[in-house]
Amino acid sequence: MKPNPALTAASAAALAVALTAAALLAAASAAAQEAAEEEPAAVTWGVNPSSQDGPDGRAAFDYELDPGETLIDFVGVSNFGTAPITVDLYASDAYTTETGAFDLLPSTEDPVDAGAWVGFNESRVTIAPQTRLDVPFALTVPADATPGDHVGGIVAAVTETATDASGNEIQVERRVGARIHLRVTGELDPALVPESDEEAFHYTWNPAAPGDLSFEYAVANTGNVRLQGTLVARVSGPWGLLEREFTVAELPQILPGDRYEGEARLEGVWPLLYEHLELTVRPEAANEADSAVPLPSRSDETTLWAPPWTQAAVLALLALAVWIWVKARKRKRGKAVRPAPEPQPGPDPQPQSDSVEAPDSDSDPADASEKEPAEA
Repeated sequence: MKPNPALTAASAAALAVALTAAALLAAASAAAQEAAEEEPAAVTWGVNPSSQDGPDGRAAFDYELDPGETLIDFVGVSNFGTAPITVDLYASDAYTTETGAFDLLPSTEDPVDAGAWVGFNESRVTIAPQTRLDVPFALTVPADATPGDHVGGIVAAVTETATDASGNEIQVERRVGARIHLRVTGELDPALVPESDEEAFHYTWNPAAPGDLSFEYAVANTGNVRLQGTLVARVSGPWGLLEREFTVAELPQILPGDRYEGEARLEGVWPLLYEHLELTVRPEAANEADSAVPLPSRSDETTLWAPPWTQAAVLALLALAVWIWVKARKRKRGKAVRPAPEPQPGPDPQPQSDSVEAPDSDSDPADASEKEPAEA
């Protein structure tokens, strides 16, 4: 059987396409492997509390010290990469971000609290790949330090060169840290203070449905203990009418001197001419050691006008409809019982003519016979 020339040509073309695709795939794989070989390995490292003998299981640097006291501790910096890294070690103060997260001041800003009380003999160290270096540091509490919590962190930072959107080279600092929770002995004063602002009532088009109450809030830690907790709101009308309680927010840990802000919108609030809004913070200890410390609740109260405009408009329309219906009923009833008109008096009779004498109705019939003419 002779081969079909058309099939032979098609098979050759398909074989050529397959060989070309295989060559392209092999080239792409080789290029990807070469790029992977040229790309530097990712730099990863970690920081945790340690000792001169290695990590001791602590999650943070937790201390309770007297004013003027000094201690020596160790921070472990681990290099998880395959190349040596050089890190800068420093301490900084902590703060609560707008979203309620824990963060440390940038390296360009000098610390003034716990971060300023930490010192290193070596502030820059180089760590071999797949190893850990335990670096000592000293923490000295000033003699005039205030009682309560002072929070900061120890940072290991790596500075790298990168390119921005305009093609310029910039220095980028990547950092990893461990927290410092320092309690200076003395009298404790836990205090979370709430406040509200920009209160507004929002109506609905449906008069049979309630509206919403919105406001901005802030919770400030005016004491000397780091706290978390729950923010609740009580809303009521005059004389406590229709009082309801809402959970506004589960508060994150707020450090002394910091504040946490947010917005809230409470649904299902009836307009009762004016609304009484009471914000209350129910604090909780962020430190397990403070579980027995009394944590007082604090409140903030305000009122706002909320006239029931929609309901009043509906009542006004109903009252107008009832008034129109009553007037119409009265008019219809008046037409049904109206009396018949009285007959009008007729015209006066006309007087008789002189030529015709009307018989005297008062004369006696017997007299008429006497007036007959005599016989001739």
